[in-house]
Amino acid sequence: MVTLKIGALADSGDLYPFIPIIEGKVRPEGFNVEVELIPTVQRVNEIVIKREVDVSVPSAALYPYIQDYYYILGSAVASAVDGVTGMPILSVEPIPLSQLPSSRLIVHGLNTTAFTLYRIFFGKYRRLIVVERVLDEIKALGREGDILVAVHEIKMMYQLKKLGMKVHRVTSMWDLWRDLSKNLPMPMGMVVVNEDLGPELSRKFAELYERSKRYAESHIDQIIPKDAELMSEVHREKIDPEIIKHTIWADIKEYNVPREDVVKGLQAFYEIAWNRGVLPRVKGLKIL
Repeated sequence: MVTLKIGALADSGDLYPFIPIIEGKVRPEGFNVEVELIPTVQRVNEIVIKREVDVSVPSAALYPYIQDYYYILGSAVASAVDGVTGMPILSVEPIPLSQLPSSRLIVHGLNTTAFTLYRIFFGKYRRLIVVERVLDEIKALGREGDILVAVHEIKMMYQLKKLGMKVHRVTSMWDLWRDLSKNLPMPMGMVVVNEDLGPELSRKFAELYERSKRYAESHIDQIIPKDAELMSEVHREKIDPEIIKHTIWADIKEYNVPREDVVKGLQAFYEIAWNRGVLPRVKGLKIL
């Protein structure tokens, strides 16, 4: 029997749909799964590019580089539709927009959507600092960098409070994207499936994912403690279950944007990024 290798991102919002599979609450039919938890988005992007996994959760910005090898799971594209998870640009001291291109910029990966959006809107930076672990980014702000594109705001705000730090919100990617795209969903991350599995097995996995996601969303009180446990194991840091709860609820909204709106957001994102010379052209969206 075929075994699918899943590289699940160890971030609460992206992890919750996989937990029923990990726990055996939802089981595959006709194939087996092997799940590995990947600690950072940068590492996820790397293993997807190398095709080391059959399923994973890379940045939406990575898709132009992997479009010949992976399907997009249509029900699993995290898309921002409001400012709750809008990727704010934070600074220790107030900074005008005009000064961003000459600032030291902190991001958590080179192929991330956050960095890609920054390049779309501002193009330049004085120096780039890559800090792969999300909660370590805030420690570098003010020490190594002038500005930070905060991807996981809920965790970030919790970490700021914990450290007693005050920051300034310069703007957000959502604010800029909303105005540019005329309020289309802003793609952030996506579940992709290796085409080598073939259409039939890929569709079977898509069905498994849907069942797992629905189970998680209807049994959220069971999912949160397990999510907290897995996050603590992978990141070796205890994360407040309340923060995980708020993160999951925010991501549930992102992962349940109507499919036709998700597609419009993806098309706009890739077209804008290509026109501005930021990403290669996407020949077509292969969506399951």
